[in-house]
Formats: sequence, structure tokens, C-alpha cells
Amino acid sequence: MTRKIWIDTDTASDDVLALIMGLRDPRVHVEGISVVAGNLPIDTAVKNALISVERAGTYAPPVYRGAAKPLLRPLYTSEFVHGSDGMGEMNLPPPTLTEAPGHAIDALIACVAQNPGQIEVLTLGPLTNLALACAKAPDVMRQVKRVVMMGSAGVGPGNITPVAEFNIYVDAEAAQIVLDSGMPLCFVGWDVSTDETFINQQDIDSLLATGSERAAFCVRCNATLQQYNLDSWGKVGFDMPDPTAMAVLLEPDIATRQIHAYCAVEYRSEATYGQVMIDPHGLLKREPNADVCLAIDPARFKALMFRLIQ
Repeated sequence: MTRKIWIDTDTASDDVLALIMGLRDPRVHVEGISVVAGNLPIDTAVKNALISVERAGTYAPPVYRGAAKPLLRPLYTSEFVHGSDGMGEMNLPPPTLTEAPGHAIDALIACVAQNPGQIEVLTLGPLTNLALACAKAPDVMRQVKRVVMMGSAGVGPGNITPVAEFNIYVDAEAAQIVLDSGMPLCFVGWDVSTDETFINQQDIDSLLATGSERAAFCVRCNATLQQYNLDSWGKVGFDMPDPTAMAVLLEPDIATRQIHAYCAVEYRSEATYGQVMIDPHGLLKREPNADVCLAIDPARFKALMFRLIQ
């Protein structure tokens, strides 16, 4: 039986690969795509989501516009990582596809209500849309089968502050609402994409050598990210946090290390805003509320991603 998934995205370069992976994997069907402001302002993120659907070359699930800003704070974007267009300064023409009518929150709630216990949600950006859906229809959202979230720094340092990962930092209040929602949750942190899963020059050369236009597009749209990694971390290549989260959704047993723990998000302190506190030893005596994926099989991940984006 084909699994039903919903993808929430702030569509920049690594989101693009994750979307294409999901749309090209026959084991799942993408019921809908909701777009949230995060990496990019909402207009650009919607455009990129539609382009991603077109580039996947399979089918076209509805793409819905969601929250244009975090719940309480100004929007913080990351064009400095992904390019002003979020796609490595490709400056692509508008897509042929158009967004679906209605708000992403209502569409997500309706999808879950129509498929109780069946929808698996993958979040690739800030959790604003998911938090709003939980606030509007908490009983319905508790019928989500599973939520896999690209978010947190895991057990490593942050990538936007010393302790915070970008997606959680953009809207920490939303992240805490999701943690309190009662949905089955799994964090796939930024740290998961920075070890052997990192896409190095040999990987890039292998992808380009396939002659696949889609693979070449996937490499090209990460050009700004590749330069950012070289300038910031001295690493040649690019990390793929969103595709690692997609891999965990598609193949849960790809996780080689995972813990079940109580987690909470810091949203009161400016110094540590967006930090996800993980209590693996149960020191706080609180019920665990999330799985935290600490590592995945890197060879299996690369084989899966490379197969699906060609």
C-alpha cells in the first residue's frame, strides 16, 4: 500500500532535492505541499516549490501558500546561504504550474481529517504552519501518523547561532507548540547532514557524470550553498539536511542511532533562542515527546538520494 505524505517546505536549494526525492519515490504519494516563509520570503518559496514539482517530472500535488511570517517575531531569512532566489542564483523563469487556492493550514487539516491515522508529515522549514494547524484543529492533528522534522542541531552546535539550528531559530515558539501537540515526532537535526552524509566533490562528479539533466539541476541549484560551505566551514561540497530528513521518512530504518527523549525549545532567552534541549537520560523526569535521530547510514542515504534525483 502506498504511504500518504504531506511536505511542508520553505523551498530553498536542499528542500528542492528533498521534494524531488519524495515525488519520485513510488512507495509514497505526496498528498499536498504547504509552503512556509523561512529560508526565503513566501512568494519566492512558493515559486521554488512549484518549480521543484515540475522538475520532478512525475505528478503534481497541490501546492498551498502558508504562513508568511513567524508567530511572534520578524522573519529571518537565509538568502546568504542559498542565493537571493534560493536556488543558487539561477533566476529561473516563473513555473507553468500555479498554486492551489486556499490556505495551507486549512488544506493540511482537511487532508489529515480525510485520512485519519494515515498522513505522515515531513517538515523542511520553520514549524509555523504546523503550529497553526495544531492550534486550529488539535484533535485532528493528533491523528497524524508521524511527523519527521528537519530541525534542531541534534547533539552538535548550531548553524545560525552557537546553539540553534536555522529552522527552529526562525520560529522557536512554533516549535514548542508542535512539541506540546501530542503528535508522534522525530527530529532529524543538522548534525545528521554534516558527517559522512555530506555531499563531497567525488559525489558531485558522480552525479554530473550520469548525464542526467535533473541531477545537474540539483547540483547547480546548490551552487551558493556550496560556496557558503567553503567560505564558512572550509568544506568542499554541500550538506543536505532536508534530504536526510526525507530519507528518514522514506526509510525509517536508515537511522543507525536514535533516542526517544523529552525535548523542549528555548524561546525566552535571546542568547539561546531556538536551542532544542534534549534530555536523553531523563534527568527532568518528563515523559519523552520526540525521537531524535542522531545518525543515518551514509552510503545508503547517498544511494537513495542519487537514485531518486536522476
